[in-house]
Amino acid sequence: MNEHKIFSSADMMMNFGLFNSLESDKITTTWKKVVSKIHSNKYESEDSERRMPIGERLAGNTRVIDLKNGVLLIEADHSGWIQYLRFYKNFILRGLKQELPDLKINSLAFRVRGTVANLSNAYEDELEKQNQKMEEKMNRMEKELNVNVEKKSGNFELPPEIQQKFENLKKSMLTNIEK
Repeated sequence: MNEHKIFSSADMMMNFGLFNSLESDKITTTWKKVVSKIHSNKYESEDSERRMPIGERLAGNTRVIDLKNGVLLIEADHSGWIQYLRFYKNFILRGLKQELPDLKINSLAFRVRGTVANLSNAYEDELEKQNQKMEEKMNRMEKELNVNVEKKSGNFELPPEIQQKFENLKKSMLTNIEK
């Protein structure tokens, strides 16, 4: 019986050395190291001798596909693994940044094995999210700036008693100058 094994294009490229193999090996090794450190919460059953910890199962069912513009593309064997990866995303990013600070990994993108999602789509989505966040921040800062400018330019109302004190001070100063 002839068994045919199907390889993803990323696996083929990795096997034939189209990626920088040294960097790829380092990223892959670090990915597995960081992900293997994940331990499930107390409500999940890792206590059984028959079950591997969730981090080891994640590391065994996921692989690094590509790194582009700070976005690391990860392929998982099943969409359920991607849900776990999303849940532990901040932990994974901190670990990767700590282990590989020169690579400037800012985000993770995921795809299920056998799909054709690539980093150009994930990168565009991440870029759009970052642009929206930046625009919201700019709008908030602009509002704060406008409030501060209005306060400094006098385009706001003082309480009447303070306004009267300023008027009296102004009259007294003008009176002293004219003498």
